[in-house]
Parts: sequence; C-alpha cells; structure tokens
Amino acid sequence: MEILQRIFNAVLIAALFCSIPEQSCAKAVAKTTFLPQIVLTNLSGRKVDLNNLKGKVMVVNLWANWCPFCHEETPGFVRLHQNLGSKVRFVGIALDGKRSAEKFIDKEHVKYLTLLAGAHPSKVLSAIGDRNEMLPYTLIVDPDGRIVERHLGFFSASKLAMAINRVIRKYP
Repeated sequence: MEILQRIFNAVLIAALFCSIPEQSCAKAVAKTTFLPQIVLTNLSGRKVDLNNLKGKVMVVNLWANWCPFCHEETPGFVRLHQNLGSKVRFVGIALDGKRSAEKFIDKEHVKYLTLLAGAHPSKVLSAIGDRNEMLPYTLIVDPDGRIVERHLGFFSASKLAMAINRVIRKYP
C-alpha cells in the first residue's frame, strides 16, 4: 500500500507540473541509453523480455488504473496502435495487479501487449528511467533498442504521433 501511496503522490506532483495542456515534460535523451534488460509477465502469465521486442520502433507506456492521466491518454495510444500497428510496437506496462489491469484494458479497449510490473513496481519504474516514480511515463525506442525520447505525464496522440514519425523517418 505504501508503494501505491508514493506513486499516487508522485502523480499528483506530476499533475502540478504537467497540467498545463501538454506542457513539455518530454525529454530527448542526450546520451545513448538502451532499453534495460527487464523480464515481465504478460496477462497470460508468460514471461516477456522487453529486449526481445526490438526490431521496430516501440512505444513503452507505464500506467495504472487509478491514474486519471493514464486513462485520458490511452484512447490516443489505442488509435495510433490501430493506425501504425505494422510499423510500431506498442507495449503497456501496468503497475496494478492483474485484475485491475484487466479492468483498465477492457474499459480503454487496449489491444496491444500489456505486461505487469509485478510485486515491485517501483523497481520497474526505476529500471525504465522513471526515477521520480510518476505516471504516466512513456518511452519511444528505436529498432535497435535505443531510448530516443522519454515523456512524463499526459502525452497527446498528436504529439506522440510526431515523436514516432521522427523515429520512423530515420528507420524506413
């Protein structure tokens, strides 16, 4: 419960900094940073290594069912996944338990791969690079596994599409 409270408090702080419509909380990654070696479980209980998903531009979005900004941005992610699915791999990482994650997925009509952060979501957030443990948190990863952009807070579909297209142009 303490972890969830810390994450909730972090979301509130993020809301203060990111509540102005699309105030830039995105950061281009200055140094070369690669997707970390993380193995998580999908909703079927199968282990998935994030690094085995390389090969396409990838959007990795960390979210939780209790996060209002996560709910707000997900319909745009779902639409982009439908439109770009053959070019871009979308991966959601739920910080909730399986049942709560399934409710979110059902409500938001998520059809892309969702992984569960498991019993220690703060370790996953830290490994991914979300050191402040705030949500939502999104990475854009090139086909070689390099993290090319990090975004804290609500990510509009239009801004996400522009960020994705910048990477796709480099990897036709």
